[in-house]
Amino acid sequence: MRNLRHLFLTLFAVTFAATAIAQEIFFSGSFKDGTPVHISNSRDKGFAIKAGLDNEAVNSGKAAYTADELWYFVGTADGFTLHNHAAGKRYAVKLESNESGAAAIMVPVKESTLLAMTAHPDGTYTISPAGNKELSFNMFGGAGRDIKLYSSQDDGSHWNIKAIDTSRALTINYNIDTDGALDTNYKIGEIAIAINGEEGAIILDRNRLPESTVCYLPKDAQVAVSCKKAYHGWKMNINGGKEIAEQPLTEKGLAVNIDITADKDNRYQYLYYSPDEKGIPYRIPAIVTTANGYVFAINDYRPCGNDIGFGEVDLVMRHSTKACNEWDGHSWSEPIKIADGLGKDAPETWLTGFGDPAVVADRERNEILVMSVCGNRVCWHGNYGAGTEENPENPNRMVRLRIKYNEETGKWEASQPEEVTYDIYPLFKDENGKAHVGSMFIGAGRIAQSSMIKVGDYYRIYCAVWAVETGSYRHHNYALYSDDFGETWHLLGELGNDFNDSPAPYGNEPKCEELPDGSVLLSSRKGHGRYFNVFHYTNFEKAEGYWDGAVATDQVGNLKFGRNDTNGEPLRIGNILFQSVPTGDNRSGVSIFYKELSDDPATYTPTELSNGWTKIQITDRESAYSSMCILPDGNIGLYYEEEPGGYSMVYVPVNVYRAVGPIVYTSHLVDKCDTCGEGKYEGITTVE
Repeated sequence: MRNLRHLFLTLFAVTFAATAIAQEIFFSGSFKDGTPVHISNSRDKGFAIKAGLDNEAVNSGKAAYTADELWYFVGTADGFTLHNHAAGKRYAVKLESNESGAAAIMVPVKESTLLAMTAHPDGTYTISPAGNKELSFNMFGGAGRDIKLYSSQDDGSHWNIKAIDTSRALTINYNIDTDGALDTNYKIGEIAIAINGEEGAIILDRNRLPESTVCYLPKDAQVAVSCKKAYHGWKMNINGGKEIAEQPLTEKGLAVNIDITADKDNRYQYLYYSPDEKGIPYRIPAIVTTANGYVFAINDYRPCGNDIGFGEVDLVMRHSTKACNEWDGHSWSEPIKIADGLGKDAPETWLTGFGDPAVVADRERNEILVMSVCGNRVCWHGNYGAGTEENPENPNRMVRLRIKYNEETGKWEASQPEEVTYDIYPLFKDENGKAHVGSMFIGAGRIAQSSMIKVGDYYRIYCAVWAVETGSYRHHNYALYSDDFGETWHLLGELGNDFNDSPAPYGNEPKCEELPDGSVLLSSRKGHGRYFNVFHYTNFEKAEGYWDGAVATDQVGNLKFGRNDTNGEPLRIGNILFQSVPTGDNRSGVSIFYKELSDDPATYTPTELSNGWTKIQITDRESAYSSMCILPDGNIGLYYEEEPGGYSMVYVPVNVYRAVGPIVYTSHLVDKCDTCGEGKYEGITTVE
């Protein structure tokens, strides 16, 4: 008991001492007499609280020690208003409410919220609404997001507070030459600022680049400055190439010069930075080339900040006619919203949000089919065929929309989304009425179109679904086909009797591609490699045939990489099969693997296809999902997710000839291609 009492008194003394320090250093009776402080997150180091303008959200970002990161506590630890150096004494922080999730905003000081501070034995602090210390400021939703209230017990609710010396400063001057810069590549890069070994960063934006940035640092700080990273389209150097090693500021401060020039040889182009200026992320790329030579990039825009099931998600598109060898980084259209989710107040479930686009452009008509998951159900929790009165049936829902070229106006026009949920789910009920799939969505990216099989007016198209087994959380894959360009869908192969009869038990997000003999490759996401399976036809017209059986490419072949489990895509050009995928242990290093296919269809087995791969490194940066198309000049258009923000949407044309060499074609592909002269990319067999 005596030991417990001693421990309590010790903790009390530490807490009291920390509070006393806060009272002495941080708090003042007025803004004018206050000590400016810097507030950085204890868990996500290098992120600090920043002020917006009047009625703008208080957010978090990479610590740069600029004026919008300097704060003043006016009052006492039990009751104070929080002011910002850049905003001035007339503004302070207001909480929208005292409840979890309430946002912090800058308002006129008379409307501000009275706050309270709690000091903790580890030297960190929580900032709460006065009278409710159970909640604290938090980077709600992750590092770099808006500041909102969350549990004070969460590690992300604890903050480091450092007094700032404004009498001397680090001044960073910018010299920029924008000649040759692309309009869409407006973010330049990151300047790293390390304060006593803890790294923050200044993110440079061409549209808002000042002549200089002034950084105010903690007293007695050791500072180092370097060009951390230039984003695509830019080059940077510091002081003529001499970076600033760690050193103290002199009494006059420190000045640094950054030279910035456009990188004219860099073809990587950001179509969207994620998150955008409102903090809304983009995700899930899909790219296609139309019959008349347009390249379409389609992806999610996520106001809810997350997947389908969490609120509003929209689909947006851009297109270009100069996205290949005649690449023109200025030719992409402005973003167009083609599916507008209505959020949680949607009058019908399926209108809540639209995401994970799966797309195909018809090889003969100027028409694009977009299939999308929709609704308000998180994919793991769909319950098709198992609804009850307490938990009504609500699987992941599906929509179809079409984008067609208007010959009279010369413009592309998108139809309104049309729900097709119950046109597809019944395919997964057996003869006894048992549903084998509780929820599903089509693997986002490219839907494959046959170059050989035509039944009716359209060439056959193929997609594959990620599906959750009804009654469990086990996921697997099936493949679908359509002979009327998505008007009706059919199961490719037999449904089978149980989970293990699916084409890829435990397969994650899947894609399809046609092989030279018309058989269909299923390529499914998994860590360290892919699951491969092949459907072989016994009757093209009736779509009869059989699946070989799934294999893990990293276990039977050399298509292997890091442990990341991420969406990628297969694509065939002539006799070369490509597969895009990240290669790092985490989501990084998006690459394109390729292999030459034999003329012998007997080699089109999952095990044979798992071998003989060579890698083309596309990026060494953080990167994730990817989609590919064949450009009008025969090369590859790659659309993929990359930093900054983890999921910015990047387009790059990949020169196949430089990467692979002359493409080898199967003997029956004898027609000449106008653009390459080597041989036609597809042989056509029409089934009447």
